[in-house]
Amino acid sequence: MEPLHSSSESMHRPPRRGDGGVYLVVVDDSQECKLAVRYAGRLAASRRGYVALLKIIAGDEFQAWGRVEAKLRLELRRQAENDLLKAAAELYELSQRPAALYVAEGDVRDALLQTIAMDDTLTMLVLGGGVSAAGPGPLVQHFTTKVLGKLTIPVVIVPGNLDSSRIDAIT
Repeated sequence: MEPLHSSSESMHRPPRRGDGGVYLVVVDDSQECKLAVRYAGRLAASRRGYVALLKIIAGDEFQAWGRVEAKLRLELRRQAENDLLKAAAELYELSQRPAALYVAEGDVRDALLQTIAMDDTLTMLVLGGGVSAAGPGPLVQHFTTKVLGKLTIPVVIVPGNLDSSRIDAIT
């Protein structure tokens, strides 16, 4: 996992009194992600914090085909960077603060745990909860059941049925 861009804050400095912390959000195309970004952005704005956005390229996207694999990897990386820049622009509108941007490859859950372990400025993982009959979503389910005891930061789940005005009112 490598940072695409980092805010001016050092990745390994202890928080100062009054710092709101760094809130990590996994970026994907879901509506739940948009709610999590909004919640984290509003929280960062009200608490003098920052948001870190993580886009994960699933490892199963690649096959060992030499140059074809390299081209596919590059295209997926470019798409991930574009997705992050779009989310960061929306986030900046909410919080007037730059975001730290990360791109990782591999299993989504493993990449997320590695990101949390690598960046000791992270103070919260913000996930959006789904509202479908299928359940809250795979990340929410995984991080609230299987690895909760291994996490070093709290997990906040933004209910998927909240609208923007309600999120703004509670942050």
